[in-house]
Amino acid sequence: MLLTIDVGNTNIKSALFEAENLKDFKVHSNIEKLNDFFSSIQTKNAAICSVNPSIGKSIYEILVSRGISVFQANIKHKFNCTINYDTPHTLGLDRVCSVAGALQIAISKNLLKSYQYLMTIDFGTATTINIVSPEKEFIGGLIAPGVKTMFRSLSEETVQLPLTDLSSYSGLIGKSTISSIVSGVLNSTLGMINETVNWIKVRSKIEPLIFVTGGNSELIFPHINHKVTIEKALVLRGLKIVYDLNHKIN
Repeated sequence: MLLTIDVGNTNIKSALFEAENLKDFKVHSNIEKLNDFFSSIQTKNAAICSVNPSIGKSIYEILVSRGISVFQANIKHKFNCTINYDTPHTLGLDRVCSVAGALQIAISKNLLKSYQYLMTIDFGTATTINIVSPEKEFIGGLIAPGVKTMFRSLSEETVQLPLTDLSSYSGLIGKSTISSIVSGVLNSTLGMINETVNWIKVRSKIEPLIFVTGGNSELIFPHINHKVTIEKALVLRGLKIVYDLNHKIN
């Protein structure tokens, strides 16, 4: 059994794999909650993907203290796609693992056409869009504030704008300050997605195969005008692939 851990900016996600079967997916609000979870499982192997170095280090030390062998994914490892990125040392491993997981699902289910791009969107503290070319190259993407980050920023950085959320969405043209904020936040995110899809369609003539993940995905999913697949554990599935490709030589 393999324990996989995705350390994000806000939450920590974990899942167990028995062979290729994912089970016991959980979201932990802090490291203490995760440590409690460790006490309930038995495993000799773990894999970590982290965008928070201090928390990732603490989790690593906890796992090692429990006698667990820990694989820490990094950009020098082998992936199921080629990395074509100008600054790979700055590339978040969660982004690479998300496309690794999406590629594995797409290939195993024969969903991806030979001339089709693949696109993952992670709706978390930041909204990240990641693109894989038909040649199976990770070619980059887009990074923007997540929807909750935008709501919070508007409330904290202005004097009169209130804190709100997507539940107040009533259409493109807001008829109140709250509905205007909600429309601005949501449609700026949807516009980014649409522009990316259009960029891809110019190059491949068809829409990309799109996977979405992240804590805000279910809030935004109903508003996306493209066919998408939601996979809550997308990064963890990708981390499992990276582990399988590399752990024997590490």
